[in-house]
Amino acid sequence: MLLMDAFDRLSDLLEKGFSCYRRMRGSDPNGFNYDMLENSLNISRRAYMDCLEDHFDRPLLERIERQCQKKGQQVFSADFLNDLMEAYMEDRFAKPRYFFDMDGVLFKFDDTLTALEPLYEEGYFRNLLPHRLAVHCLQELLSEVPDRIYILSHYIDSPFAECEKREVLQELFPSLNPHNVILVPYGENKTDHVPLRVKENDFLIDDYDQNLVCWRDAGGYAIKFVNDMNDRHGSWKGSRVEYDDPELISSLNHIFEYAGTSEDLAMTLEPYMKQKLEVLRSHADIGL
Repeated sequence: MLLMDAFDRLSDLLEKGFSCYRRMRGSDPNGFNYDMLENSLNISRRAYMDCLEDHFDRPLLERIERQCQKKGQQVFSADFLNDLMEAYMEDRFAKPRYFFDMDGVLFKFDDTLTALEPLYEEGYFRNLLPHRLAVHCLQELLSEVPDRIYILSHYIDSPFAECEKREVLQELFPSLNPHNVILVPYGENKTDHVPLRVKENDFLIDDYDQNLVCWRDAGGYAIKFVNDMNDRHGSWKGSRVEYDDPELISSLNHIFEYAGTSEDLAMTLEPYMKQKLEVLRSHADIGL
């Protein structure tokens, strides 16, 4: 689920809760099944909380919850969702995001393969050798801007691939937010799985030209990661970094710093938020 879909889901659940509250307040006490309605409200509330847990990182939620508690507002409320959307826009969406591929970028290709069968064996993706400089680079970025670092990688339809990729990421990058690990079924466009949408200060570091072209066409900034197997014909016309560059982190930071942006990104979510809050404001006065 993309983040815009998550906001839609949360908004819909608040509307259901508001509807339950309104019916309970306006019903005939002698002829109404309050237990059934209370159960429906509890189901909506639990689904709302589950959606928060599934799609938003804990530090962000806890910070907003503390803010709302000081104002006497509940998590299951229009005020909380309003604060969540504003915080996400300011802290997560308006700032640059950095998306790293895995195979060929963080990890080396196995250039000894002569068939595809080993890709489907248990342990294949767990045992790929890392690109040491790329791993060090990502670790350093995680120490500086952890909330803006993402993994964006394909996985094949092996029973082991997705799980092993997540496990090895957790081992190498324990501070990486699991919500920021986006694994895409092989054959699907990576840009379709980016939270909210690809924006022009979203950077993709990838070794495969087609992924880079799709990213650039979607409006993002594409950086080719040149390893010891790709770019043999120099076909990529755009920014690039080399896998064996001892100053890899400096090279990337130079690109990040001088990549120009023209869009007022802080305002990107505003029309969406205004539309949602037109409905949500009517819920805020009933204590949801």
